[in-house]
Amino acid sequence: VGKLVSATLGTQCVAGRLVVVRAGDGSAAAVRKACLAAAATLRATHVKKVLLFTSLVNVAPGGFRAATVAFAEATYVYSTTLSKGKTRHLKHVVVVQPESAGIEAELVQAQALVSGIELAKEWANRPANHATPTMLAEAASKLGKMKHVRVEVLGPKEVAELGMGAFMAVAPGSDEPLRFIVIRYNGGTKQQAPVALVGKGITFDTGGISIKPAPEMDEMKFDMGGAAS
Repeated sequence: VGKLVSATLGTQCVAGRLVVVRAGDGSAAAVRKACLAAAATLRATHVKKVLLFTSLVNVAPGGFRAATVAFAEATYVYSTTLSKGKTRHLKHVVVVQPESAGIEAELVQAQALVSGIELAKEWANRPANHATPTMLAEAASKLGKMKHVRVEVLGPKEVAELGMGAFMAVAPGSDEPLRFIVIRYNGGTKQQAPVALVGKGITFDTGGISIKPAPEMDEMKFDMGGAAS
C-alpha cells in the first residue's frame, strides 16, 4: 500500500500528471495511506486540482472521507504570522466515481472534518502572543453563529463564583486574563446521551520555564491543543 508510479503526460492530455497508487484492500486506512503518498509527490509541483479515480479498487465505507482528509492533511500549511508564509496550492479534490451512493455524505463529512481540524491546527500553531485566552475565546464565540451551537465564555469573576480554585491558581502565571470556554452542540436526538469533551487550554505552559531546554521551548504553545481540538 502506498507504492506508486508517476508520469508526466503529453500536451494533448488535459491532465498534466498521472499518479497511480496501490490502495491495497480499499479500506479507509489503506486509501488514506495511498492518498498521502500521492499527495507527497504532488506537493512540489504546485498542483491546484486533483481528480481522484478509484474504479480499479472497491473502496470500503469511509474510504472517500479518508482520502479527502488525507489530501488536506498533506497539503496543509501555516502562514498566519509568517511574513513570507507558504501558500497551499491544492484548491480542489474532485472524486470521479460512477456509483455515487453514499459518497456525497462522506464528502460532506470530510469537508466538516477538514474545517474543524484546520481550525484547531491554526490556533495550536500560533505563538502564544497570537493565541491569548481572550483571542481564543473570540474565535470560539464565532462558532456560536453555527446551527445548534451555543458558546459561553466565563471570565475571572464567573470562574471565582464557581469555586474553580485550581484554574484560578494557574492563571496568575500570566498578565493575560483567564477565559473558560464552554461550547454546547444541541443537534442530536433526545434519545442520545450527552457527550462531554474536556481539553486543557493553557495557551503557553510556563511551568518550570527556567529549567526547560531551549530547543523544545516552542512546543509549550501546544498545551492548548486539546482545547483547540
